This record gives sequence, structure tokens and C-alpha cells, in this order.
Amino acid sequence: MKKQKNRLDEMQEQKLLQIEHNGCWLAFWGLMVVLFVQIFLYGRDFERIMGEWTVFMCLAVYIVVSCLKNGIWDRRQAPVPGVNLKSSLLAGGISGIIFGVIKYREYQVILGAAASGAVIALLVFASCFAGLSVLSYFYRERTNRLENAEEEGKEDGEEQN
Repeated sequence: MKKQKNRLDEMQEQKLLQIEHNGCWLAFWGLMVVLFVQIFLYGRDFERIMGEWTVFMCLAVYIVVSCLKNGIWDRRQAPVPGVNLKSSLLAGGISGIIFGVIKYREYQVILGAAASGAVIALLVFASCFAGLSVLSYFYRERTNRLENAEEEGKEDGEEQN
């Protein structure tokens, strides 16, 4: 199929990129909310959430891989252990609360629900912290490679002139 010429001017192209950006993040966070609501309402019935979960995970993996490949971490947060720790604590806390509420709704035993929530919170915290630490290592390696390639490219260009 023949590729068509871009008919947008620079301002329209920027606006379209902004619209696509907002749409992507709306879909990402919307899917996350829908997944939490469905888990809360229906429990861990994976068959009910399989479609949303698949789309959410594909989008999440695509964003992470694309950002790391291009040496991008985040606009506001640095890839440092302190930020990783805070983010992991937040993820663990939210997951623990949601899981604890679900367990309480299923069994009406507050101590068991609290213990289940605490275990899930600890597991999510540990896995998020480990995952973020590994990803921040890969990010630093990739940015170093990209910076070295730029410096080598400048040196090669200078020698040719």
C-alpha cells in the first residue's frame, strides 16, 4: 500500500501528537481503574477481566520498552532508589488495601483480610521495588550508551571537517 503524504502543518502535527498522548494515558489509567473496579466487584475471576488485562499489559509493556529504548525515564521523577521506594510503597499500600477489602467481602473475617492484605502489600512492594531498580539500571546503561554514541558521532564529524 502506498504511503500517503502528511497533509498537516507543524502546529496541527503538534496538536495531533498531544491528542494522541492524552488518549494513550486516558486509555492506560482508564483500563487500570476498570480492572480494579472489576476485581473489587467480581473478585479474582480472571475470565471477566482477561480482555482488559491483556490490553492494559500490552500498553504498559510498549510504553516501558519504548521509553527505555529511547533513554526516557519520566518528566518529573528521577530513577533513584528513593523515588523507587516511595512508588513501591504506594503501589504496595494500594494493592494491600484493595486485596484486604476483597478478602473481607468474601469471608467477613477482619483479621484474615488484614493479614492477606499485608502479605499482598509486602509482595507487591518487593516486586515493584525490584522491578523499578532493574529498570532504572537499564535506563542508566541505555542513556550512557546513547550519550557515548552522540559524543563519538560528534568526534567523527569533527575529524572529517
